[in-house]
Amino acid sequence: MKRSYGMRAVLLTVALTALGCQDSRPVSPTSASLFLPSVDGVWSGPMTLTSAQGGECAAGVVTTFLPINDVGTVTLAPDNDRLLATLTMESTGLACKYTGTTSATSLAMNATSCDRTGLIIRCIEDVPRELRLVGSSVTASFTGNQMAGRTVSTYNVLTVGDNPIGVGSLVASHSFTATRR
Repeated sequence: MKRSYGMRAVLLTVALTALGCQDSRPVSPTSASLFLPSVDGVWSGPMTLTSAQGGECAAGVVTTFLPINDVGTVTLAPDNDRLLATLTMESTGLACKYTGTTSATSLAMNATSCDRTGLIIRCIEDVPRELRLVGSSVTASFTGNQMAGRTVSTYNVLTVGDNPIGVGSLVASHSFTATRR
């Protein structure tokens, strides 16, 4: 009888040791969350310039390079636990890449790169200035195939020449609505 208990104890120890040595294996393929709606795809809609502040003289001429009414197209794609996006403005063709997060009804993203970061403008006094995009963010809420939100872009304003000098910063905000195509 002692031998039977001893054998059970040894078998139990071996079984527990074997279970403890198991490597965790990723589940493949992964599937979309049942709780978070999918926002991936192409979204498009009107963008309205709501404010332009600062920028030395640049805010006074912002509508010469950022129209009040524009159309934006954003392509959203999930990448593991983050959201990737490319936002393109129709009038300028400026395209920026974003990364961020999404919840059940909203998303928040920050720009990681843009295809153009510098723009030469002429102020009211015909003074040239260079705008360099510093950063941009997008926040939005969505329901089904409709999205509404805001973009905020910050530009450094510099003199033009061999040794540019920073003279201010410009913050431009757009509101937008978009429909999934």
